[in-house]
Amino acid sequence: MAAGLRIDLYLKLMGVTKTRMAAKRLCDTGKVLLFGKDLKPSHELEGGENLRILLPFKEMELKVLEIPSGKSVAKADRPRYCLVLAVKEL
Repeated sequence: MAAGLRIDLYLKLMGVTKTRMAAKRLCDTGKVLLFGKDLKPSHELEGGENLRILLPFKEMELKVLEIPSGKSVAKADRPRYCLVLAVKEL
């Protein structure tokens, strides 16, 4: 298990966004929250955090289960690293 991973890269690896830049924009506009506080794109995740993500047409709550060690994660392997707690269509 890796020591930590930037939130923007984690969101891209988990398929929440298509690119790291899209994840960075979400963070920069205050749409990625941890305990009600917005995160910077460089925030290092350690595992165990609950994130709230405000996307254009839905809100998501995710639990970070584990930090991937590689530079890519297969779609089938995403449930090992991320648990979707709730999705609310807007």
